[in-house]
Amino acid sequence: MSDVYYMLVVAGTLQSAVPVISLIAYLPQWKKLIDTKSSRDLSLRSWSIWIVSSSISLFYAVALYRYTGKGVPLVFASAAGLLFVLITVYLTARYRSRSEPPSI
Repeated sequence: MSDVYYMLVVAGTLQSAVPVISLIAYLPQWKKLIDTKSSRDLSLRSWSIWIVSSSISLFYAVALYRYTGKGVPLVFASAAGLLFVLITVYLTARYRSRSEPPSI
């Protein structure tokens, strides 16, 4: 087996860890939103851009998988990333008080 093969195995394994690492990164934000029931300091516009970015990433991952038959970890990581962004947007919108000025 070549060095390239081993590098690809390691890269695939690391890519599989991305959703777990991402979830860990989102948890403090979700906890704060739920505990404070306020999203005053978060920008829905910014998170909307993250939705677009995550959607493009997922589209690329699925297209790559369909074309090459490889990249399941990338598809999983991209789908999880989009899901986490959508959860954050939901919580941000849910805890946005009508009296709070929108954060840009």
